[in-house]
Amino acid sequence: MTTEPETEPESELESEPDTELLTLDELTERTGVSARNVRFYASRGLVPPPVRRGRSGYYGPDHVARLELVRELQGHGFTLSAIERYVDAIPATATPSDIALHLSMLAPVTGERDVDVTGGLSGLGISPEAAEAVAEVYAAHGRQVADELSEIVRTMVWPQFRERGGTAEQLREFVHRLKPLTIAGLVTAYEQAIDQSSAAYDNRLPR
Repeated sequence: MTTEPETEPESELESEPDTELLTLDELTERTGVSARNVRFYASRGLVPPPVRRGRSGYYGPDHVARLELVRELQGHGFTLSAIERYVDAIPATATPSDIALHLSMLAPVTGERDVDVTGGLSGLGISPEAAEAVAEVYAAHGRQVADELSEIVRTMVWPQFRERGGTAEQLREFVHRLKPLTIAGLVTAYEQAIDQSSAAYDNRLPR
């Protein structure tokens, strides 16, 4: 059985005896995070300290959820300092379901990540500067759409899921299904807007 130093502070989960607890070895197997990194993340405040049971340290669902969030943030290219700022904004009283909601919010609402927008535009014969400018328009509006949809999911969709007894995993599935609908909606809106813009431009051309 893995033990932790007695000098570590206790987690508030100690007051919840019915919570499923894991040893450090079980936690690392569950999350794929090494024991060294678990301790490091705890020292940086990214996960709570272990629950004390005598001389032994144990970990609960909150530790699992927060470690999964840290891994997901790393996968999205967040630096350690950015991860710390993100985690600091999550209340210490957040439940594993609340933290899973943050995981859902990280699900991208854009399409294929590996599309070379700038290269594709340059292939159409326009200058690299113009291609980069167009790509930045895509990126800026993509971020705006993602932020606004995430806010709707957080403030409107998640409360409805919770009232119906829905789980965070079901919410993640919803966000995943939202992606193709978002792409289709954006394409339709773009086509309508570009048609209107083209018509207005044609009317301004000299006859």
